[in-house]
Amino acid sequence: MLLLLAFALGVGALAGSYPAFFLSAFNPVVVMKGNFSGQAKGAWLRNGLVVFQFFISIVLIVGTMVVNDQMTYMRNKALGYDHDNIVVVERANALNEQAVTFMEEVRRIPNVVGAGGSFSLLGRQQDFFGSQFTPEGSDEVLTTKSMVIDDDFVNMVGFEILEGKSFSRETNDTLSIMLNEAAVRVMGIKDPIGKKLVQVQRNANGTIMVPYTIVGVIGNFNFQSLRDEITPLTILSNESFGGGLGYSYVRIKGSETQAALGALEELWHQFAPGQPFKYLFMDQHLQNLYESEKRAGEIFGVFAGIAIIIACVGLFGLAAYTANLRTKEIGVRKVMGASVGGVVYLLSKDFTRLIVIAFVLSVPVGWYIMDQWLDNFAYRINISATTFLIAGSTALVISWLTVSYQSIKAAVVNPVKSLRSE
Repeated sequence: MLLLLAFALGVGALAGSYPAFFLSAFNPVVVMKGNFSGQAKGAWLRNGLVVFQFFISIVLIVGTMVVNDQMTYMRNKALGYDHDNIVVVERANALNEQAVTFMEEVRRIPNVVGAGGSFSLLGRQQDFFGSQFTPEGSDEVLTTKSMVIDDDFVNMVGFEILEGKSFSRETNDTLSIMLNEAAVRVMGIKDPIGKKLVQVQRNANGTIMVPYTIVGVIGNFNFQSLRDEITPLTILSNESFGGGLGYSYVRIKGSETQAALGALEELWHQFAPGQPFKYLFMDQHLQNLYESEKRAGEIFGVFAGIAIIIACVGLFGLAAYTANLRTKEIGVRKVMGASVGGVVYLLSKDFTRLIVIAFVLSVPVGWYIMDQWLDNFAYRINISATTFLIAGSTALVISWLTVSYQSIKAAVVNPVKSLRSE
């Protein structure tokens, strides 16, 4: 893609400079009198360069629009949980055995709506570890992603409970497990609540089989980025891991962010003296997952602008050159009664034809390139025909504006003067 952009700039610069080099080959006296004509063998090159310039420009405009549309789609897509107004306190493992007490104190902060903990940061793929399970009544070993949460996490982030219940302080959930819809489907478990799921743990001493009881089924949610499909996920209680946490999720009142952060930091230093208070905003974290795509959109936009400018410079020069070539023809037409509008149309229609050719060529190429890019996302938009129509119309309008100056200039010249110059 970057090679394509660099190539576009190189060819665009060549096309933009071509008229200047071409005109410089003529005798200055002849040029001043308007007595020069184009070489037929160079016409195909001039026209071809204009087509290629606007072909590249349209492809880049399409690329910019598609990237922006995909980014908008990802920003607005429902992820299966509520990530608004959540602050995530990192390094919660520094709290050690005080994690439970810390979370209780966090919930007492006036500006805090709710709090829950997890070993995983939603959206960060490496935080979800692989586990192997064998469903009850089966010999098949299935690998899933796993996460560890506390008793309040499900309700705090708003996961949808389809069957059963979440973990609870009232029960011992050391050997309880929840599954997402994808896990239930892949494992082929019917009526999963109360069924056993045996975890296969391997260590230096051999294989250990740990039986878990399914207590709940959670609706599918995007626990990784939107580049990845939702895969089978098993959810374990942090009671199985000594009650520790990796991240503390805190939902705060939207208008009280700074006050809540101040109270959180003060509480943190009470429970983890000497440890830095590090936090992130969940919304911002999710947006940062697509930073490279955002930069790609910006690069497309910049290169599209540069390519259009270079194309316009080349087109402007070619329009001036064409108008001079047709000076006598324009004079004759005006003597015969042609209007200014008719002359402008005469000079503009050939360039319009070139832009239409560029548009027709750009549609399959632009669609293919951007469709390949969109294939990087499990959740993606479909490229709309409207995108190409807008890109093509933009290129056409820009070309008309570029050519119009030279066309009008040639059209308003006194026809007697035009004919005398011949």
